[in-house]
Formats: sequence, C-alpha cells, structure tokens
Amino acid sequence: MVLNLRHIIPRPIKRILRPLRRFFYRCSFWFRYGFWPPPDGTDMAGYDVLLDFIITRKIFELEGDVIEIGAFLGGGTYKLSKLAEKLAPTKRIFVVDIFDPNFDMTQCLLGTEMREIYRNVLELHYSGLSQEQVFRWVTRSCKNIVVIKSDSKQVLLPMQRLCFAFIDGCHEPSYVKNDFYLAWERLVSGGVVAFDDYGFDLPQVTRTVDELIEVHRPEIREIVSLGKKMIGLVRK
Repeated sequence: MVLNLRHIIPRPIKRILRPLRRFFYRCSFWFRYGFWPPPDGTDMAGYDVLLDFIITRKIFELEGDVIEIGAFLGGGTYKLSKLAEKLAPTKRIFVVDIFDPNFDMTQCLLGTEMREIYRNVLELHYSGLSQEQVFRWVTRSCKNIVVIKSDSKQVLLPMQRLCFAFIDGCHEPSYVKNDFYLAWERLVSGGVVAFDDYGFDLPQVTRTVDELIEVHRPEIREIVSLGKKMIGLVRK
C-alpha cells in the first residue's frame, strides 16, 4: 500500500512546503542545465525530459536548426533556446504558433476541449494577459528564436534542415500529420521529431502518430519513449 502524504499534511504546512519545493527545483534545474528555469506554469509539456535527451544524444551537434510547433506560454521555448545558447550558439529555434488559445477544439478522454484547458491555465497564472503577451515576456531574453505567428497548415518555413522538432500544436489528426511532414521532410539523419501527448489522454494523437510510424517505418532508425506522454522518432 502506498501512503499518499498529500492527504495527511495540514494545509498551513503545504503552503510553507510549496515555495520550498519551487526553490529546490529552481536550484537543481540551474545546477543541471546551467540556467534558471522559466516562470511557473509556462511549460505544460515538461521539456526537462527533452533537454536530457538532447544532451545525452548530442542532438545539437547535428546539422540543422530546431522547430517547435505549438509553444503556448513559452516556457518550453525558453528552455530549448537557453540550452542551444550553451551547446550550439549558432542554431536558431523556429517557433510556429497561431497564438489563439481558443483554436484547438480537440477533446481529451474526459471530454474537455483543449481550448478550455488553455484558457484555464492562462486565467489561473496570467489573468488579463493574452497568450502572445505571456509568451513574449517569458522569452524576452532569448536571442536565437524566430517566431512565426501562423496556422501551421499555412506556414512557409524558411529553413532547409532541422536536427530536432517538437510537435505540440493543434491536436486534431490532420494537424498532427501536417506538422509531422513539415519537420520530417527537413530532418537530417540522426535528427528527431518528438510528439507530446502520445499514449496519454488524447487517443487521436496516439492513433495518428502510430499511423505515421507504420507509413514511415523504413525511414525510422529508432523509436524513443520520452517520459510518460512523449515519443521521439529518430530518422535514419
């Protein structure tokens, strides 16, 4: 039997422990990566596992830039940018986002639409500000990002080669496919396309990624599990 202490610890103690946990996380993050983490609530996906993978596999030593499709509040963009500044200062981080939290109407398993989740997070942490305002503030110190405000189905990408792509835009299947091909066609050998929300609470994303894997299996060197809800495809 696993004892869940969250239901035992009194609320006053929880209020004391919460800032302590944030403090220790910030310190451990700095010692691990060499820069401070972004503000609370701005990285919903959990990019730390991506940073570890990029470092371990030396992804930034490959030719090509980085693309992030779907940035929301910019915490993940910030992390990719700062890691690139340390490991590969000449790389650019291209960010494609429509900056409309009402755009994605995909439903999760509980029936909640993604746009409702985005609106709730924005209201909870940054009431009164738009998604783009928060993103610009969070990434204000990032010098290597190129922001492309666009629907990913209509975007014209300026880069020719990519070493890493993270896809977390609109979760509707046609967008997942579109975003995959935007990156896959430019991915260098050994490069990685990673997806968020795989095998989690958006089964339509999981099905679409599985279909893409079957179609492109001859071109895939390795399939990598990245935490509990991310997957990476390494190109041959």
